[in-house]
Amino acid sequence: MGKDWDPALWYWALPYDPSLIEWLKVVDPSRAYITAGREFGAYPDVWQFERHRSTDRHDRPGLLDDGWLEPRDLAWQPDPDINDYEAREKAKRKAWESIRAEIEELQQLMKDDRERYLAEIEAQADGLPEYFIAFIGASHARFPWTLELMNCAISIGNLVYSFYKQKFRRVRPSVLCPGLVPPFGPPAHPSFPSGHSFLGHLIALFLLEVPTLRQRFGMFDGQPDGSPGKRVEPYPKVTISQVKAERAPVVITLNSPGLLSHELTKDEKVVFRRGAAPITPGKTYLVCAATSSDSFTISDEHGIPVLSDKMGPIPGSIDKNPLLGRGEIRSPLFWLAQRMAKNRERLGVHYPSDSSASRHLAAAVWRQLLHTENKHPINSILMGVIMAATGEWPPAWPDQSS
Repeated sequence: MGKDWDPALWYWALPYDPSLIEWLKVVDPSRAYITAGREFGAYPDVWQFERHRSTDRHDRPGLLDDGWLEPRDLAWQPDPDINDYEAREKAKRKAWESIRAEIEELQQLMKDDRERYLAEIEAQADGLPEYFIAFIGASHARFPWTLELMNCAISIGNLVYSFYKQKFRRVRPSVLCPGLVPPFGPPAHPSFPSGHSFLGHLIALFLLEVPTLRQRFGMFDGQPDGSPGKRVEPYPKVTISQVKAERAPVVITLNSPGLLSHELTKDEKVVFRRGAAPITPGKTYLVCAATSSDSFTISDEHGIPVLSDKMGPIPGSIDKNPLLGRGEIRSPLFWLAQRMAKNRERLGVHYPSDSSASRHLAAAVWRQLLHTENKHPINSILMGVIMAATGEWPPAWPDQSS
């Protein structure tokens, strides 16, 4: 992306988005991250799930079916579409059990961790980008486009998490448990999803688009051994194990770099983007059982296990969230993002499910922006910033330059 003689042309060439009017009054429209935010915000149908829009991607069902959120992220909220009285009351009780469990976890974090981590928590409250800058060894003077890339993540991220906070309007934990109130009071805006967790994960995802940073801080299969880090897979990789025994159940093992567990639950929907017989790509299957933390068996829509008499293993991929589950991610940058999210829990200002939901929303937005097969004009400025940031770092090893 070269420098135009009049950078304001970027601003006026974009469709106008009225939701940005107040924010744009106090910012410089010549900055690329402002234009990237406006470019993204001008196409709300791509990233907003709303019931009143003329689309089937609406609200809770759309977020879950499209993999932008996972069922555990919304365990605290009874499904509003349940009409039967008894079923609705049962859903409320189950949701309250989930909320109580999260509050008890926050109480334990307050007792054990809050005082020890309070200085770090306060520094991260308004200084989240500085942690990433120091972590990757960048500077304002030598890496201006890398910092601009982080600013793009923040400008885009502010729009997304603010929209979904307004949509879900979840009360802060201290409303239900006043003893969790931090020394300087809870934030006044809704709790779900977590803004700090969302921005931390989105910044990490954007930075890992730079090949050299991906080698150093990307996804690792195991403990660091000197091998370069790998990219985040837009659609998690799996291995389809077809064992020798005749008509044996098909076992699916998670094989995506950096992800340690799938955390899929019984009857959760799974669509395979790539696979082989007896699995049909594009067909919806159900999780039959979780055989271990990283493997599961599948069934058809009637709950009958999918069987095979063929040999394996066969590589495949599933249409699930790129950062599925809640387990550890083997990546230094995601370690930092998750530490920031945990610190907000230590402070007692949001729930663990707020952290995990933000992780999933950030990954979904990243895939929609940069790795979707449905091309959409929401990332032209962002792609230019990524290219410029890539040029600021030493060349990547050949096998990691893609």
